[in-house]
Amino acid sequence: MTTQTTTSPSSVEGPRKSDRLIPWYFVGGFAIMLIANISLITFSMTSWNGLVTKHAFEEGNNYNAAMSGAQRQAELGWRSKLSVEGLINQSATVTVLFRDRDSQPISGAKMEIVLRRSDRDDLDQTVRMAEIAPGEYRASAAFPVYGRWEIRTIAHALGDDYQTVETVVVKPCPPKPPAAIVEIR
Repeated sequence: MTTQTTTSPSSVEGPRKSDRLIPWYFVGGFAIMLIANISLITFSMTSWNGLVTKHAFEEGNNYNAAMSGAQRQAELGWRSKLSVEGLINQSATVTVLFRDRDSQPISGAKMEIVLRRSDRDDLDQTVRMAEIAPGEYRASAAFPVYGRWEIRTIAHALGDDYQTVETVVVKPCPPKPPAAIVEIR
């Protein structure tokens, strides 16, 4: 009895042409992964750092003093009303009405506002307010970008401190309609 073996044509010719590209598939996959990782690292290093405060440890140590200050502020019954008006070329007028428990104006306060964006700390700014009428404080402030701003009002009056935080949305002014053109004949 004789056995006969047959060989397939592919084993005689060697590996297929597409099989020679398999190592390059691995190289390409690692290259895509490397590019994605470099992109994510670059984005994380250049975007917002996520810090809410620059002195978290010190503020944490002063937590009890802050809580007693908040309790004292509640006992005083002071309140303020903030308005942002007249946004022209990213500059607006900020007005704060400062009143006591009986809705009487509080004059002579040293007041400032801190403008803050939650997504960008490079736009934070502090603006000193000027009293223009009893209990009415006003300043011009720059809002470089439209959107949500956190405004912290800080006042020192009559030997006590006051502060409040409000969120405002700064929108662009709608364009003015063109003036009517009248032809005279």
